Amino acid sequence: MAYVILCHKNPEQINMLIDSLTNDSVEFFLHVDHKSGIEADITHRNDIHFVDESMDVQWGHYSQIECILKCFALIKAHGEFSYIHIISGQDLPLSSNEAIHDFFKENQGKEFVKYLQLPSASETWGCYERVSVYYPRFLISRTRRMTAIRMRYIKLVMSVPFLQRRLHPLPKALYKGSNWMSITGECMEYIMDFIAASPEYVQFFKNTLCGDEIFFHTIILNSAFKNNVRNEIKRYTDWETGPEYPRTLTVEDYDRITSTGTECFWGRKFDLDIDRIIIHDLLDINTKVTTS
Repeated sequence: MAYVILCHKNPEQINMLIDSLTNDSVEFFLHVDHKSGIEADITHRNDIHFVDESMDVQWGHYSQIECILKCFALIKAHGEFSYIHIISGQDLPLSSNEAIHDFFKENQGKEFVKYLQLPSASETWGCYERVSVYYPRFLISRTRRMTAIRMRYIKLVMSVPFLQRRLHPLPKALYKGSNWMSITGECMEYIMDFIAASPEYVQFFKNTLCGDEIFFHTIILNSAFKNNVRNEIKRYTDWETGPEYPRTLTVEDYDRITSTGTECFWGRKFDLDIDRIIIHDLLDINTKVTTS
């Protein structure tokens, strides 16, 4: 299996994550945010591969898509893998390597992709504002001032149909979901072949907002792989209790995390700077890795 790890902070924590997942049947493919400057502090071994020309990854921008595609290309250059698991450098395993390996061996051929079809009543404008609005680079920012400007801009464009982008480069059926997924090597190969043959699709997403949550799902669920998709991702993430979303998990969350059993193999997100205890506890109990 291959782990794609997208990371930008806390190299110590990333090394703990890699150590906990290390297994003879696993290799790691890392994209380290270019502006972080932490790659030298991450463990370098033969089973750990780094994207050479890393991106300055920005929230909501196409760079969120491109860094995953760069990891896919790196995987393809190193051989064939039965599964590709996309995780962040702030994830932790919640089960043993053996349990993870056995589950995916038993479910070989299934794609674990959480999704919903658009439009969705739970999303603003059915979530079409992410693709129907043309976003200049400067508008994709999380600052309070730019967020307010962007919202006014979106409202204007979405209220005037002729200002909206034509969606002809996209399939008629659009899908959205978490980009933290587990897909087969064959599915990854299909994605790479699709984007090579569809430059207009790729170009379209360069001016979308948070398009990474639509880009991959729409490709997969408009292909024959849709028949093998299970609408789950085996990951524990708290989008409900806050104060930030997703919640940074601490010792207060321990019982909820560990009660998920085999429903979740990985959890997100954890932060050494906020709570080291939960990280050590989960690694010691669930993966039997000594981190002290």
